[in-house]
Amino acid sequence: MEQPQSPLSRLLICAPLLLSAPLSLAVAEPSGPYVAPMLSYIQADSDRNADNGFGIQAALGQQLSKRWNLELNFNFDILDFENGNGEYKQAGLQLDALYFFKRGELSVYGLVGVGMLSTAIPGDTENNPSANIGLGLMYPISDSVQLRGEVRYRADSEDRIAGESRFDDLLVNLGVVIPFGEKPKPAPKPQPAPAPVVALDSDDDGITDNKDQCPDTTQGRLVDANGCEMDSDNDGIVDALDRCSDTPADRSIDQYGCEKDHDLDGIVDALDQCPNTTPDRTVNPQGCENDSDNDGIVDALDQCDNTAEGIAVDAQGCIADRDGDGILNNVDQCPDSAVDAKVDESGCKLAEIIILKGVNFKTGSAYLTSDSDVELNQIVETMINYPTLIIKVSGYSDNRGPENFNQHLSKKRAQAVVLFLTDRGISEERLQAHGYGSANPIADNNTASGRKENRRVELHILKR
Repeated sequence: MEQPQSPLSRLLICAPLLLSAPLSLAVAEPSGPYVAPMLSYIQADSDRNADNGFGIQAALGQQLSKRWNLELNFNFDILDFENGNGEYKQAGLQLDALYFFKRGELSVYGLVGVGMLSTAIPGDTENNPSANIGLGLMYPISDSVQLRGEVRYRADSEDRIAGESRFDDLLVNLGVVIPFGEKPKPAPKPQPAPAPVVALDSDDDGITDNKDQCPDTTQGRLVDANGCEMDSDNDGIVDALDRCSDTPADRSIDQYGCEKDHDLDGIVDALDQCPNTTPDRTVNPQGCENDSDNDGIVDALDQCDNTAEGIAVDAQGCIADRDGDGILNNVDQCPDSAVDAKVDESGCKLAEIIILKGVNFKTGSAYLTSDSDVELNQIVETMINYPTLIIKVSGYSDNRGPENFNQHLSKKRAQAVVLFLTDRGISEERLQAHGYGSANPIADNNTASGRKENRRVELHILKR
């Protein structure tokens, strides 16, 4: 089974990545190197069975950027065994990266590092990887020397003790930071600028008189490089008086610098394809009255302003009904029906007997198939439109099987159609259901196609 990674392992994996960051962020001109000798107080891991002790550290460092320093750190410490029979002698070398949260009178930094730690006890010496993280402060005590204090957590991967994979020690360091090498030269002091030569600007427009081609500009007006008032769109009206300062070139304008709009429809004359629109009419971007449904009748006169495109309309913009049967011309399949004729939803005269060829049932049952809904919904719509209609629903079968079964099944199918219609709001008083079995065939029962035609439902109009 895979063992979980220890915190030291994770530190050793991540630390090289952190150490590589300052190298990539280093500036082109780093400051000089420094040394940092420090005294250490070590709070030993309790599992060492050692007393706390003291040690020394010495770092050789280099500032790489505003945020990063890199240090090579040597450390040495001695920890006595708690039983007094020996001592730990530890010497280590590691590479540390310091990240400065701020630099200044009081500098604050965090650090992370990896290295090797040699630990000697009587009769044995081990060399093991180590890692540490910490926080520290630097405070200047002279022009070049800084006082330095820090706290570090050190992970030592020594494993002499059974059941322990590392020791965790706490180090408190105090020391100084001393730079060496040539000090950077101070920046040269800025020389005072020569006194400016004052030139006259009589109209206070920012253009001196010797360059001002319009020396009497009204105070506070914007001017160009020649001292003349700005006319951004070159329409002859200066910007201070121009209410439309971005007029396209060569357009006809009024005294305010705006394009003319003779019919006041909001579309300037240069773009208005209908320059004499009646006042207060709504227009399109071309300045012509809107015709939202494109039927040729403008919206202001259109009483049916959502007519489908391509359909002929009357003078009011509405679809015509030539025969007055209530079915508009665009859907009327019988546009010349007789006056007062009862018509179906297609505009054609209602038949006395209607065979529902699109109504089907599951084999040997009175259950309607889903494809029957289309035709039956049309019957619902017709009966809603003609509320005085009374209909007899007649069911028929072919001649196969016992007649008493056929008669019973045909009536159940007629009742299924009635139930469909009443479920959709048609009054039961307007409907009658009858089953006639194999009576009244309309095709030859000796053929499969004939028997299929005889298995049918008919609607008989009893009252219009």
